Amino acid sequence: MPAVGLKKYIRVFALTAAVCAALVLAAAGCKKGPSAGKSFRFPLPSEPRQIDPQVATDPSSIALISSLFEGLARIDETGTAKPAAASWTVSDNGLTYTFTLKSSKWSDGTEVTADDYVFGMQRAVHPSTKSKHAESLFIIKNAREINQGRLDVSKLGVKAADSKTLIVTLTQQGSDFPAKTATAPFMPCKKDFFEGTLGRYGIEAEYVLSNGPFYLKSWEHNKSVLLQKHEGYHDAEKILPASIRYVIGEVDDPVARLSEGSLDACPVPAEDLEKAKEKNITLITRQDTVRMLWMNNDIPALSSPHIRRALRDSIEWDALYRQLDSKTDIPAAGFVPPDSTAAPSVKYRSPGNALTPSTQSQKAAQAILKGLDAAGLEKMPLLTLMCQQDDYSLNIARYIIQSWQKNLSLYFKLEPLSRSELEARVKVGNYELALYSFTPSGYGALDVFQSFKSGAVGNLSHFSDKGFDSRLASVRPAPSKSDLEALEKMLWDSCPSVPVSFELTYVGIPKENSGIVVRPFGGGLYGSPYDFRQAAK
Repeated sequence: MPAVGLKKYIRVFALTAAVCAALVLAAAGCKKGPSAGKSFRFPLPSEPRQIDPQVATDPSSIALISSLFEGLARIDETGTAKPAAASWTVSDNGLTYTFTLKSSKWSDGTEVTADDYVFGMQRAVHPSTKSKHAESLFIIKNAREINQGRLDVSKLGVKAADSKTLIVTLTQQGSDFPAKTATAPFMPCKKDFFEGTLGRYGIEAEYVLSNGPFYLKSWEHNKSVLLQKHEGYHDAEKILPASIRYVIGEVDDPVARLSEGSLDACPVPAEDLEKAKEKNITLITRQDTVRMLWMNNDIPALSSPHIRRALRDSIEWDALYRQLDSKTDIPAAGFVPPDSTAAPSVKYRSPGNALTPSTQSQKAAQAILKGLDAAGLEKMPLLTLMCQQDDYSLNIARYIIQSWQKNLSLYFKLEPLSRSELEARVKVGNYELALYSFTPSGYGALDVFQSFKSGAVGNLSHFSDKGFDSRLASVRPAPSKSDLEALEKMLWDSCPSVPVSFELTYVGIPKENSGIVVRPFGGGLYGSPYDFRQAAK
């Protein structure tokens, strides 16, 4: 690894340790007392589309769902599944889970029952729901067949033995199954309330019925959402805030908002870090995003791994790393960012498994010829590299293009775009090459690798490799670190895309606040970027 990259990479591990300590400090020391019963305000980047756990996919809706609803399990700050609405036992063969529900109420005062969880899961897999989450339930017996219209939904392997006992039968052993029940599509849904909304479920406050620590008090569209503490929640005495208000929209001056107390946690841009420190704002660093050089593998010229590796190995990495701002980027050491885990409380990334590129221009020139022959092309076509139109992104993109011109005698066009247009085009596959940042959907390294599975929703490179898919399918639900490292090495060799840097982002919290946990990956599949159950002032 180039010396400049190694030095910065070593610093990230020291920084990761500091971040972990900061997260623990932010969450510690909060007991119910004079500080309980306060109100808190958090930003919500955009208007929630529909607060319906079985269908919602946008981050704003998921953030609200994580506070309004409670699954059978919940994920703590270490990434471990803990009993939430229920405790559970598992059969000797690992295929049958028996959940015993705690006594808790819906926000209308009625009791939450096992039938409510049955109906919620049935909705998630029913073909008429058209839920994008359906596949996450396919580990349940008959779920796939029901979703494909081959079996009636009553055949789903989820049954209510009585009002407080839920039995779930799986198709295969899955030690991570309790963690799955913490995600949105596994949330309960009260059938008679749902049917009474006549198709308006989740689109207004009056059409939302929840079982979590908070309920939806009011929803002023495109302005704010007010959550109130739910006294019928089974663990209500341990919930400190009286209310939470989400303010919808971009935050113009986050440091000012934090210092004046109009927000209780908020992302802080790198250029405002010094100003935030002067205002005694606690800064939490997240390292959950990879700045990636995406290659559209559907393009004939990029269909060959020989060509993709040649483009990676011909970049002048030393020069490129010198362009990185240490406040926002460190050299990438593989596809998996530092905040990802190999197991609960165990980080995946370490100096021992770093995968780092080096400039090998002669080898790259030979690989291009081999790749063109494999792709049936006589020469490399003129391709376009898209990037965000800010000066920083443009500078990185230019260094990449200049490397290709110098070491491969190839020319590429550069197309700057707004952030929203770049994101839209990459997500639909309307690009050839793109410098675009990628945040995994979950905490685990396995979540990164799942996004490169053939046909996966998050497979932005349109990568397809039977060997990788087979290896991925063979990995057990709780893979060893060596299993994960083998998957990353396969990706590195196939080179569907090129990790350029790990991005650093910051969240500010006023000094007088405590108990606010900042989660990486925007909360991942499990919900909100903030856990404020123990928030106090």
